[in-house]
Amino acid sequence: MHRYLLIDALRGMAALLVLVYHVIEVGQWSAFPVEGPLKVFRIGWIGVDLFFVISGFVIGLSAMQSAATDPLNWRRPFAERRLRRIVPLYLLTCLACLFLVDPTALLRGFSNAAVEITTHLLFIHNLFPRTYYSINGPAWSIALEMQFYLLVLLTGRWLAGASAWRIVLIWAGTAIAWRYGTTIALPPGPSLPLKQMMKAMQLPGVLDAFGVGIGLAKLAMTGRLAPGWGRFALYSAVAALLLGIAWYIFWNNPEYWSSTGMIVGWRGLLALGFAALLAAVVVCPTDGGWLSWPLRYLGVVSYGIYLWHFAIVLTLVQATPWRGSELLIATLLGTVVLASLSWWGFEKIWLKMPPKILPSQVARAV
Repeated sequence: MHRYLLIDALRGMAALLVLVYHVIEVGQWSAFPVEGPLKVFRIGWIGVDLFFVISGFVIGLSAMQSAATDPLNWRRPFAERRLRRIVPLYLLTCLACLFLVDPTALLRGFSNAAVEITTHLLFIHNLFPRTYYSINGPAWSIALEMQFYLLVLLTGRWLAGASAWRIVLIWAGTAIAWRYGTTIALPPGPSLPLKQMMKAMQLPGVLDAFGVGIGLAKLAMTGRLAPGWGRFALYSAVAALLLGIAWYIFWNNPEYWSSTGMIVGWRGLLALGFAALLAAVVVCPTDGGWLSWPLRYLGVVSYGIYLWHFAIVLTLVQATPWRGSELLIATLLGTVVLASLSWWGFEKIWLKMPPKILPSQVARAV
């Protein structure tokens, strides 16, 4: 599969958005700018939405190419690659959080601890209020990613044969319908925002973010995302327009969870803006060279950044007087170091293990 280097830069951006947002929130950084471009970090949770769009593109492209090449036997190697990429570091960080950072789950008694650990091992902890943010808060989205991978395994052959527009329309329509349904079950205003988020931000409520990424992957497979400065300028302009509109709407509707329109439609608009930004990155004729290297490196280790940063923020807040910029610098440095160590010394070891050879593959090779 073609390597789109600048996608790593987008991953790096997404990881920074989430990290800085949690420093602001956990460290109660009230003096952080409320005007200008830095204001985007106050809604840095949108980095998760960007991750979903990127995941739709990368995972969708891998699955559709594999399904088209080997329609009978593609699922097992695909699943094995995903498990090796996600599970080892996920388990390691869960253990670190559980025993070194916040052992709250262990202090609630054996039965409660068993529920916490079991739901995390099965990647279903995001489906229950009591386990949603437990052990390692941001890991709820890792469970959602794994559920997305399962959906791709089930629909891969259909995705390989369907058009980009059909995929986007069906998946986006399903997501919008689900989010609207959550506003009926949990009416905006009187309902608790946390409960609303736990329902609206699960599958199938985020299928539009994954779906637009898969739609772009389909266009890439058919050669309609070829590099070119003209295409880059076009997609960049579309991204600026859509994200600008999303920005304006959000800050003029601050009570997000009190608005049916925001819950149902705003994240779809955000996903379209991120999809246009991703398309611009894909068609960009250059990888940016040394200018983009820092962000691209953060993208390479972004999975580790995402899983380690929250534990580091909590530890620093509990153990040091650092707040504000001091907390941010310490968190960023500690996270990048840990993420780098885990990437080069742990994650890559799992990824380099030789895949299991299926009997059918041996027969074809002979």
